[in-house]
Amino acid sequence: MTASGEDLTRLSGIVRSVLSNRLVWIWIAVWIVTRALMVVQVGFWNHTSGVELQDVNSYESWSNYLAEGHMPTDEGWQYPPGAAFLMLLPRIGGAPFGQSFVVTMLLFDLVGLALIGVLAKREHRVTGVWVWLLAMPLLQMLPVLRFDLVPTVFAIAALVVIHRRPGWFGVLAGIGASVKVWPIAVLFGEWDRRRLGLAIATALAAIAATFLVAGIAFGEQSTFFDNQGGRGLEFEAVATSPWYVREMVTGEQVNEVGRHGSVEIGSNVADAVAGLLKWLALAVLIAAALWWLARERAIRRGRTALADPAISRDFVFTLVLLLTVVSRVLSIQYMIWMVGLSAVILTAGTRRMARPAWVVIGAVVLSAGLYQASANMVIRNMALLIASIDAAIAMYAVLRKPETKLATNGRALAAAGHSSERQLRRT
Repeated sequence: MTASGEDLTRLSGIVRSVLSNRLVWIWIAVWIVTRALMVVQVGFWNHTSGVELQDVNSYESWSNYLAEGHMPTDEGWQYPPGAAFLMLLPRIGGAPFGQSFVVTMLLFDLVGLALIGVLAKREHRVTGVWVWLLAMPLLQMLPVLRFDLVPTVFAIAALVVIHRRPGWFGVLAGIGASVKVWPIAVLFGEWDRRRLGLAIATALAAIAATFLVAGIAFGEQSTFFDNQGGRGLEFEAVATSPWYVREMVTGEQVNEVGRHGSVEIGSNVADAVAGLLKWLALAVLIAAALWWLARERAIRRGRTALADPAISRDFVFTLVLLLTVVSRVLSIQYMIWMVGLSAVILTAGTRRMARPAWVVIGAVVLSAGLYQASANMVIRNMALLIASIDAAIAMYAVLRKPETKLATNGRALAAAGHSSERQLRRT
């Protein structure tokens, strides 16, 4: 039998195995029901209040500029050029833009479910699949009216192949970062210098190709840098909590102003805090680099347990969570990222990260009511802050554990890894 014939036979066997699994059909049924409820909230069949497309209206306006060969110039455009191609995607096929956009997000959502399912099969833990299915609808219709599912799915795909396919790992991280910057953080999960070098090279190639094609198609690309640089303290950021605590105590309304395509706190103090948060984000990245270096050196000294992909996923989750907490722009759609990464952690991370992941899910529950009460805002923000501190302490503790204990665990993990690889080959 030829190689292609063997591949087709293997693929056919995988498909039969998946379709014969009753749990898979339950997941599909739950996905259909929950996503139908999300779509109903958009109002496509509501003849009273009509369709509520929110930011999709802006996306359609931007797509009109892009279709004419121009990059959007208004202050709301704050995305890398990969997002421009995403804005054009719903125009294919001739259906109304809003409907096509929602369908596109549902397709990415389904891909995300499949990727978490792959991890679940590999790790024999299905918690994350249920998190993806049931926590995403807690954000109501938001996931299908924003494009944050796209970079989230690319980040998850990168975490699926981490340590296995460094070239693809980098490409996936690069494509995700070309849509929204944050997926580039997954590169911190690769500890091996050679694999990391290849991943960085392929990520940069993907980003450069996106910029090149966008430059040819739409012209100058620096608008989003300028618009991002001028952002202030958005009202949803964790750092706004003192303002909302004061509102709860005194009843004095927070001075919210519309700037840079969003709602920000309008005060000199808030602007100073926004400037400070930029430095805190840099400090988080420096701390992450130092942790990466300490881990790499420890592995070279024989602490092989630290090479476990589960620890890499823990690290990425912790880093993105910390960057989210210190962000001056914590839009509610950022919680889509955290649902995805929490699903990964609860499926293929270590047990030590389960608690902060569940706290993040609790914050997702609170996020749906952010606009109803200041108390929701403060409690949600404190939950994210507590989860980030808990996760950071856990990652620090990983490096501080006795070396002999880690080495023993490492041999067990290595043996388990070989067993898993043999099992994967059989499937």
